Amino acid sequence: MYSVLFRQAEESSQLAGAKGMNLIKLTKHGLPVPDGFIIQTNALARFMEDNQLHDSSENIENAIIAGTFSDEIKNELTSSFYELRESYHSVAVRSSSASEDLEGASFAGQYETYLNIKTEEEFLNKVKECWASFFSGRVSRYKKKMNNQIAEPLMGVVVQGLINSDISGVIFSQNPVTHDDRELLISASYGLGEAVVSGSVTPDTYIVHKGSFEIQKEMGLKEIYMESAAEGIAEKETSEDMRSRFCLTDEQVIELTELTKKTEALYGFPVDLEFGIANHKLYLLQARPITTIEQDKKAAEEERNFMITDKDMDDFWLNMESNIEGPVSPLFSSFIVPALEYGLKKSMRQFPIGVIVDEVKVYRGHIYSKNQGGQQLPPEDSAEELFPILSERMYDIIHNTYLPFYRTLDQLAQTEHTPESALDAFKKLKAFYLTAYEEHFNIVFPQILLTNKLQAMYQNIQGETENSHFYEMLTGVMNKSLETDRRLWQFSVEVRENPNLTALFEHAQPEHLLERLEQTDEGRQFLQKVNEFLQEYGWRSVKSHDLIEQTWAENPFYALTHIQNYVRNGYHFDNEFKKTIKKREKLYNEFFQSIEDPALQKEFERYYQWTLNSSNIKDDHHFYIDAMLDAKARVFLLKVGELLAESGVIQDREDLWFLYDDEVENALLHPVSLKEKAEKRRQMFHEYELAQAPAYLGTPTEAQLKAAEEIVGAVIEDEKNTENDIFGVAASSGIATGPVKVIRDASEFSQFTPGDILVCKMTTPLWTSLFQDAKAIITDTGGILSHAAIIAREYGIPAVLGTRAATERLRDGDIVTVDGNSGKITVVSRS
Repeated sequence: MYSVLFRQAEESSQLAGAKGMNLIKLTKHGLPVPDGFIIQTNALARFMEDNQLHDSSENIENAIIAGTFSDEIKNELTSSFYELRESYHSVAVRSSSASEDLEGASFAGQYETYLNIKTEEEFLNKVKECWASFFSGRVSRYKKKMNNQIAEPLMGVVVQGLINSDISGVIFSQNPVTHDDRELLISASYGLGEAVVSGSVTPDTYIVHKGSFEIQKEMGLKEIYMESAAEGIAEKETSEDMRSRFCLTDEQVIELTELTKKTEALYGFPVDLEFGIANHKLYLLQARPITTIEQDKKAAEEERNFMITDKDMDDFWLNMESNIEGPVSPLFSSFIVPALEYGLKKSMRQFPIGVIVDEVKVYRGHIYSKNQGGQQLPPEDSAEELFPILSERMYDIIHNTYLPFYRTLDQLAQTEHTPESALDAFKKLKAFYLTAYEEHFNIVFPQILLTNKLQAMYQNIQGETENSHFYEMLTGVMNKSLETDRRLWQFSVEVRENPNLTALFEHAQPEHLLERLEQTDEGRQFLQKVNEFLQEYGWRSVKSHDLIEQTWAENPFYALTHIQNYVRNGYHFDNEFKKTIKKREKLYNEFFQSIEDPALQKEFERYYQWTLNSSNIKDDHHFYIDAMLDAKARVFLLKVGELLAESGVIQDREDLWFLYDDEVENALLHPVSLKEKAEKRRQMFHEYELAQAPAYLGTPTEAQLKAAEEIVGAVIEDEKNTENDIFGVAASSGIATGPVKVIRDASEFSQFTPGDILVCKMTTPLWTSLFQDAKAIITDTGGILSHAAIIAREYGIPAVLGTRAATERLRDGDIVTVDGNSGKITVVSRS
């Protein structure tokens, strides 16, 4: 097949070329793209073969234009052309190279575009001219300049219905002058877009704030406009009236802004668009990445020794996203990256868990680890003497190491600091992160060794590698996350016993709950109890593993929304927890009875009881270390931010997160303005949040990928995936069918309704309230031991994790069946 319709092509089709893939993606996601088809790259390869041409042939451009089509290719292409012409007066023919529009090499203006094509002869000639442009001298020079190594003749052609635009132009979703991602820039003029793209006119310019929709305008001369003629394109002068007014109304500017925001959200990175407006209808003609942003970014960001360099790219780096969500702020990266590397190296020597981490570094705000290719297998008796006391040992470490330092942080957060005292406390906090993560892995790794040993025994007895039932045999043990949920549920019971509070919680919008409670005596009394609860259980951040977002202890809103959810859904924590325990006991007894050898039974029971007793470690260490350290540190560091804001270093105390540790230390004693630097990094951070970070960097071997998957789950999309089948990790057993709801962050929680199937990138403890209502869980990242897997098993709902593709492939309202036994998701119907 040499041609394929936009709406029928696969989004990831490499045969479409970059421009073609963009148009396919836009069409598939329902954006207003004119119909068209792709002449795939294999058509050029076949054409060259038929005409005995090679990319090294002399005068290859002329040879392609003089070449002839085989009947097979000609018939297929002209059939697609005539089918498109039934709906459009004429078509546009554009090159679509596999190298074009790629990050770092836009090839803008290097290939060909032909407009107003009406006849078969014109169409076939323009296709050959697009193909010939792949070999032109200017493209070769540009490829060399951009270090683009693609040498194969991978040129597709886009054939699209031509929109005879009254107004057209281009949009940059991030202001290309200031690089402010809160603003977009529109350049627009009359007629077809070629006048704006080619620079033939001085267009009107609109800068729009994407949040407030505030518009700044600058009128251009709009000297000419282009329109379709009997043949080709005609260039005409604009009238005085056309030149004296803006070509777009404010309503049209806002409509274009909404379209741009949708497109940017779809791609996950800044884009530039081409658009046309005909008969008051808006069309999206093209979208591509803004390729200069990476260069600007590199110029704006100073290198730190814990950042991945171009030289590092030769190694295999694994994204630690299943443990550390999304990008991290500059200040937090200064603390966490050295701490992770230090702690991992020390504990991996003492407790070898089967993988070796050489380094931990940051790439585009995301944390990656460099893993050695080979595996270090643990000794048979590694940490054996610790297995019976793992949980008690953890609590000894917490009480002796962490809690005393947290009390110090609490005092520091209440202190009015001098620059000298703030600097001293800041350095002590940095040093404690090293200690904290040394002990973190000292606690976690022995428990991993024990669980792995029991799992190996289970698989040897069971004779298969299915693991979801194994981990369900370890559920129903109270831990700090479940304890927190239970306390919140008990608050909901108290609410339901009070008619006034019940009415308030059932009917008030979440954002108004706090205000409404503060208006009555019983509401204030209830809030007092919640605040007391938060002083013990509220040391967790809205964004796990960072300093950048509020903690629950700072704002009761987050706890109140969880209580409200319990009130509304009638969930009974104790009853459901008892069901989980019964299921665990049933699974264990059935498995235990299947062991025929009494000695093996005894050995398995011993290791099982040790593992069950220590199963609280996964959540309790997160509660006291991962979450609490960052939350307590944040509250203290806000005092440091206040000092720097008072001395003019930063604008606001929370700009502190966008400075590195050395900058904070220097600025405390030698204040200089870092406002511009902090603001640029804030913009970059938000850009990193939108972008899809690679699951890994470098070119790993199969052995490295396999080892990585054992740690973090799938790192590449399953090759068995089809249009309606998605495969992942079977993490919690059961089968459920229901409507998809894609949730990207906490701001969208209110959109989730009982009976929905939760689809997200990953979950953190903040997401637990959604599990009470969800029929099933699907994630992009994470494995059998991730937060989503653990909580899904505790709540007894099916889960398929680590799909790498669910948030892209599934849309709100799609009906899917989630099989947590096999790890398969089946699309029943599309919304």
